[in-house]
Amino acid sequence: MAVENPELPPTLAIEGVSHRYGARAALIDVTFSVAPSRFTVLLGLNGAGKSTLFSLITRLYAIQRGHIRIFGHDVVRTSSEALRAVGVVFQPRTLDLDLSVVQNLIYHAALHGIGKRQARARANDLLESIALSQRAHDKVRNLSGGQMRQVEIARA
Repeated sequence: MAVENPELPPTLAIEGVSHRYGARAALIDVTFSVAPSRFTVLLGLNGAGKSTLFSLITRLYAIQRGHIRIFGHDVVRTSSEALRAVGVVFQPRTLDLDLSVVQNLIYHAALHGIGKRQARARANDLLESIALSQRAHDKVRNLSGGQMRQVEIARA
C-alpha cells in the first residue's frame, strides 16, 4: 500500500469543473482529486462526460469553469509544466504496425525533442521494465493485443 505524503500535491486535482456544449451541460461542478501513487478509475455511461473531462485535462478543450491542477501546476496558467507529467493512451491503438517496437518508441521520443541516443536508452529501459526486451526488434503487428497496449503505456 502506498504511503500518503501530505506535503505532496495531488497527482490530479479537479475543482468545480463545468463544461457545456451550447445549451447541453456535459460536466457540472465536478470535483475530485487523485493522491500520488494511486490509481483511479473513471467509469460512466456513454455521454456522461468522461471524454470531455480528459479533453479538458489535456487542454484539447478550453476550461470554461473551474480549475484543473496536475502535480500542483494549473493546466491553464502553467500548462507546459502540468502537461509535461502527463501521458495519454487512447482506446484505439496508435502504434505503427510496420515499425519495430523499439522504432515506435524512438520515433515517439523524437516527436518530443528527445535525441536518438537518449531515446534508445530510454526505450531499452522501458522495454526491460515491461518484460518485452526480447521483442524490441519485432514488428508491432506480431505482438499480442496486450503486448501492444503495454508498449503504448510505456510510450506515454
